Amino acid sequence: MHSLKAILFDLDGTLLDTAPDLVEACNQTLVHFGLQKIDPNLIKTKVTSGMRAMLSLGIAPDKIKDFDVEGKMRAYFANYYLKHIADLTKPFPSILDFCKKASLQGIKLAVITSKYENMALKVIDKFSFKDDFSLILGCDSTPFSKPDPRPILIALEKLGVNDCDAIYIGDHLNDIKAANSAQVTSVAALWGYGENECGSAQTWGAKYCLKSPQELFSFLEP
Repeated sequence: MHSLKAILFDLDGTLLDTAPDLVEACNQTLVHFGLQKIDPNLIKTKVTSGMRAMLSLGIAPDKIKDFDVEGKMRAYFANYYLKHIADLTKPFPSILDFCKKASLQGIKLAVITSKYENMALKVIDKFSFKDDFSLILGCDSTPFSKPDPRPILIALEKLGVNDCDAIYIGDHLNDIKAANSAQVTSVAALWGYGENECGSAQTWGAKYCLKSPQELFSFLEP
């Protein structure tokens, strides 16, 4: 892509392996409310779906009404997670180097995530690529959420970049739907979590499906 001017990323499962801290926050919340911890691998099937979906895995369907999942449980989860947001989280291999190289080439970098903006900013601030990003949009940064394309379109407007000069990289079907609707080049990150929830990425309609972050460097070649 010789005219590449912006690379937009999803966060969880794309830039950062955040699942371990999300799993721990989920299990600590369940225990706090008198429930049993659940298998981390089970929680990982819902880390892209948000706190409610993760917590619901630990509650029998006929007991959901007995717990304030949307209120007190989510609040406890969020508070715990903010305090431990990068205890176990790590960048995926080569991601830090890729972001630095892209930035040095003058390519603008942005994050569009389903995480709350304050959480996204806090976790990104823990890593050296924090200064490579021009823009961070969380799920509460705009009135719209993926798969709606408007967060991507808003990001492009803020960056001053046309859709034909940008790519969006994400590990979930909603990322690819949003990118395709926004008419930016869609890239499925197979190293992430999305296939646990959405099935094979080969069916998502992405322009590219990449098995590892190392393959991203091909976008920076002249």
